[in-house]
Formats: sequence, structure tokens, C-alpha cells
Amino acid sequence: MAYRLAVSDRAVREIGEAYEWYEEQVPGLGNELVEALEAQFEIIAQSPWLYAETQRGVRRALLSRFPYGVFYASKGDIVSILGVVHTSRNPRRWPRRP
Repeated sequence: MAYRLAVSDRAVREIGEAYEWYEEQVPGLGNELVEALEAQFEIIAQSPWLYAETQRGVRRALLSRFPYGVFYASKGDIVSILGVVHTSRNPRRWPRRP
């Protein structure tokens, strides 16, 4: 069973910022980041319990090529993508970011 994904405004903003940064570094690299995120989103939608909880009710999936973690929570048949955070940031602080 595939779960439905709901991507938060915060996650969309973070993805956009990361995309722009990578595109400035090497044209096309931002697209590769988005493709990696989409692949990870598909894995999460198929098996949301695959990754460990980092906080109560919140799990984190790491991208293999890019230094980002996808934070998400699931309830019923919906998986909410809460944030996409660079791994150099303290994951305990991410909920307090604007």
C-alpha cells in the first residue's frame, strides 16, 4: 500500500533554497537534487516505517548523494513531509526554524 504524501510549505521552501544553491554551483545539479528527493519520497510513501524516529513521531530519511535529511511524520494513510534539512544543521533544532 502506498501512502499519500503531503509536503509542507516549509519543506517546499527548503527544497527551493537547496535547488537554487546547487544550480548556482553547477547548472543541472539542482535538478539532480530534486530527482533524488523524489526517489526518496517514493520510498517513504511505500514504507514510511523504514527509517528510525529522531524525535517522537518524526522520522528522518537521508539522501545518499546529497547531505540532506527528509523529516516526516505519518498518521493514517498520510505521510507529511515536514522539512528537508542539510545534515550539518543540528536535527534537534529544525522544528524551531521559521
